[in-house]
Amino acid sequence: MNQPTEDRFKRLEEEQRQLKEEVRKLKEQMTEPIKITRLEIDSGCMHKQLDSVQEDTNILKIEMSGARADISNVKATQSDHSAFHIEHGQRLSAIETKQDAHTEVLGQIVNLSEGHTKRFDRIEETMATKDDITAIKNDVGRLEKIMMQILDRLPQPEGE
Repeated sequence: MNQPTEDRFKRLEEEQRQLKEEVRKLKEQMTEPIKITRLEIDSGCMHKQLDSVQEDTNILKIEMSGARADISNVKATQSDHSAFHIEHGQRLSAIETKQDAHTEVLGQIVNLSEGHTKRFDRIEETMATKDDITAIKNDVGRLEKIMMQILDRLPQPEGE
């Protein structure tokens, strides 16, 4: 072999030995890994945070139970209102039917009253008032006097 290649090999072999030696030393320095069975963290801060979260959770539970109660009340009220509206809707329907019947009867009464008003107007036109009756009585009285005078002036039948 030629010289530069051989030098290169030697240098590589030397570097390899050095690396092996360093690896051996590193292995000797390395200890077995320690297993952590318990990890301690500043629990004071964590407890405060957990307590705060627990308080918030309790508040939310209370508010949720109140909201559930409100929802139950709304549902109950809503069903009461539904029944109320259905009942009143039926009543309104019956009232509308009766109102239509009343309107029809009222129309008939108005028609009858208009006819009667016309009849009364005709009767009133032909009917005598108190003054007319008094005048008629006076006229009848005068007619009776005139008839009596006429009867007195008539010749009496013989034989009477």
